[in-house]
Amino acid sequence: MPNVQASIEFLADIPLYEYEKPYLALLPPQEGFDPNEERMDNLEWETHDQLCIADIRGREDDFKLEECGFQVAHHASQVPHFADVRDIIAYRKETEALLGSMLGACHVVCYESRLRKNVPIQQEVLDLNDPFLIEAPARGAHNDVTFLSGPQIIERYLSSQDRERYLKPGYRFRIVNTWRSLLPHIEDRPLALCDYKKIRPEDLIAADRVLPTRVGEVYYLRYNKNQQWYWLDRQRPDEPFVMIMYDTLSGSQARCCPHVSFANPDASTGCPPRQSIETRSIVVSKVQE
Repeated sequence: MPNVQASIEFLADIPLYEYEKPYLALLPPQEGFDPNEERMDNLEWETHDQLCIADIRGREDDFKLEECGFQVAHHASQVPHFADVRDIIAYRKETEALLGSMLGACHVVCYESRLRKNVPIQQEVLDLNDPFLIEAPARGAHNDVTFLSGPQIIERYLSSQDRERYLKPGYRFRIVNTWRSLLPHIEDRPLALCDYKKIRPEDLIAADRVLPTRVGEVYYLRYNKNQQWYWLDRQRPDEPFVMIMYDTLSGSQARCCPHVSFANPDASTGCPPRQSIETRSIVVSKVQE
């Protein structure tokens, strides 16, 4: 199992954030404004080098969603490529079925998917609603949902009928990501995941995510020496990660999973740039008595 020593970017612990909230704006070009030329954030990073990222190859089933915040699903997708919107729809439906089965859910809504490729990207037109929008790997260790944005996401993406049916005592809501390689195996910019049990509450820093129509919120991670990071060497398409982003159930179970891609020091020369697809889903299940 090739554990690696690699670098990870964390949100810097600097005085700026004592009086200014971190933010990232994702806005389209318009007259007099070019997001490729102007700074769109106040995010400052600190890179920690030579961090041990432990390989879970051969012990994948030891890592459980409820304990560490992530899990490897053994699941081969039946969607071979993404040629048109029907493929995206089919993949989201497939994801709903996978999470429903894994988590014993009574209702799953896959509300978003993202295609990523590790190549330079210039945004002539930014449309976050475009299912074929290709984005570069995200910077900085982060968790996609906060305790503030979780309820907002649930309110936004559940239908009125579903809200009436499930937003009541006795139901648990989770927001769950999946992350799948679109290459036979990943070498370039694989994903590293942080064990929930090794995160302190003060490590999670809320940041605004400014969109054309609303302001969301994510967590960025500050470094602490007790954090433990994991990856899956040469991850295949039939080994997607499942990661918890938010959970309404109180208790000691994992309720988030900070993650980030990293430069793999063992990647072979000339390996193809990473290509992946991720999804975000609302998962509703009955609370166990």
